[in-house]
This record gives sequence, structure tokens and C-alpha cells, in this order.
Amino acid sequence: EEGHRISDDELINLTVKELNRLLKGLTRDQVVKLKQRRRTLKNRGYAANCREKRLSQKEILEGEKDKLKDEVDRLQRENDVVKMELTALRSKCQALDRYA
Repeated sequence: EEGHRISDDELINLTVKELNRLLKGLTRDQVVKLKQRRRTLKNRGYAANCREKRLSQKEILEGEKDKLKDEVDRLQRENDVVKMELTALRSKCQALDRYA
């Protein structure tokens, strides 16, 4: 069973041409098993890459969310100050209208 002695890393990194060369001389059952093992290993790798990418994207988005929350808080405080200034100016206008 020469085909089963190949390491997982070697099996994943083989080109199709190299794989086909390796499969020559093996029984149909061995070929099917080796191809299935290769497919399983490759899928495992794709899934791991997807997980890493998703986690990285999540961290980036959480960072952006935190920045936006800070910006909203800052703008809310600024808005409160402007509202207080507007209220003070309206009071002054009303006082001036009374004396005009």
C-alpha cells in the first residue's frame, strides 16, 4: 500500500499531475481512498482558512464598531452643548424682545 505511506502535507501539496503519477499502479479501491483522504484534508484546510478569515474580519469590524460608538458619544456630547447654547441664546432673545 505505497499510496498510504505518503504524509498528509505531501498529499495536500501534490499537483494533480504528481497525484496521478502516484496513483498509477494502485488498485481502484486504493485510488478512491487516497483521493478521498486528499479531498478531506484539503477541505479541512479550506475550513481552517475560512475560520481564520472570519475571526480576523470580526476583530476588524469590532474595532470599527468601537470607534463608531466613541464618535456617536462624542457627537452626542457636542449636540448637548449646542442645545444648551441654543437655549441660552433663545432666553437672551426673549429678554431682548421684552425690552425692545
